[in-house]
Amino acid sequence: MKSQPLRIGGGAFNGRRLQSVPGSQVRPTSGRVRQALFNMLRPVIRDAIFVDLFAGTGSVGLEALSHGARQVYFVEQDRRVMATLRRNIEQCGVGHRVSIISAPLPQAVQRLPATLKADILFLDPPYGSQLAEQTLSALEPLSLLAPHGLVIWQHAVRHQVPRAIVIGDRLCREEESRRYGDTRLSIFA
Repeated sequence: MKSQPLRIGGGAFNGRRLQSVPGSQVRPTSGRVRQALFNMLRPVIRDAIFVDLFAGTGSVGLEALSHGARQVYFVEQDRRVMATLRRNIEQCGVGHRVSIISAPLPQAVQRLPATLKADILFLDPPYGSQLAEQTLSALEPLSLLAPHGLVIWQHAVRHQVPRAIVIGDRLCREEESRRYGDTRLSIFA
């Protein structure tokens, strides 16, 4: 079956085509999952500061900007993937609203601004890895989450996630979990 082109699914850049990375190295969040995610985030995305950890092609962070986020921090380590991410940012004309951190996670969290107060932290690590848990451990001593902030963890359905996580002085409990095929979104607040 031929894959569908990667496109922004709503907001100001609705329908804008994004470049993808050839091969199976990067698994972009499907349009269906992104649509469901931003339907959930509709009440809080406008003017939000969004951190897209494991950014890949940038489809989720660019969708956040399309729906009205003020600023997006993209974290990606792979140079080839980074080139695609930069092209997608350029295609959307939002370079002035993004910051890119080119480093592997979990070490990259130390490069986020110490004054950052993210409204939404989005984690979409490679399925089958423990990188999300390692990244959350690295985030634990940092006060990077705004008082009303959310953590959204995209993971394989079979991957068990904790019921609560700590970021800085914030204890975030899993408020909601939604399944989309073999993908699950766990929302912590």
